[in-house]
Amino acid sequence: MILMYHKVDIVIPSKWWVSVERFENQISSLYKKYEFVYLDDYDISNKSQVVLTFDDAYENIYRHAFPVLKDRNIPFEVFVIGDVLSDWNDFDGSEMKTRFCSLTHLEKMARSGGRMQWHTRTHPQLPRLNDEQMDAQLTVNSELKSKFPEPHFKWFAYPSGMHDQHSVDQVRKRFSGALSVDNGSDLDRFQLNRITVDETWMPA
Repeated sequence: MILMYHKVDIVIPSKWWVSVERFENQISSLYKKYEFVYLDDYDISNKSQVVLTFDDAYENIYRHAFPVLKDRNIPFEVFVIGDVLSDWNDFDGSEMKTRFCSLTHLEKMARSGGRMQWHTRTHPQLPRLNDEQMDAQLTVNSELKSKFPEPHFKWFAYPSGMHDQHSVDQVRKRFSGALSVDNGSDLDRFQLNRITVDETWMPA
């Protein structure tokens, strides 16, 4: 299974946040039952595997989730919005204000088990874009590519899980695989579904 987190912090103002204590409990439970792997090594037919993904690269992931994962040497994937590093989540008006990771945060996570992956430049819904706009959004900027060579930036996550056949086709030309949320396909490496983890979730 592939798990999707957004924010891990001491507060939980919405379903997109998981408390630090609950996160630690979830990871401890998973650690007993599953093998943590990177997306590159994920076999959908292997029910003993789990992939941890963190969408948007929020600073609280670095502060609260990363130490837990580093402690246990657990691999994880961080999906970066390229143009908002160190900024605030102004595009998400329904959510409490929170800051994105800095480049330094990403580098520290990459040195200790994290792989940086792509989540567009500004988090638009791809089906609404023309080809020129989509090309710009799907292109990892040169600074990030130079600082994070492969195996980083091989995978893509559709913003809000939204995609159509055209966007899937464009992503297929540029990446090794891609993730949706729950409107994808477990049989298609370029629109794999994920489980959204919230405060109530615990592994079976």
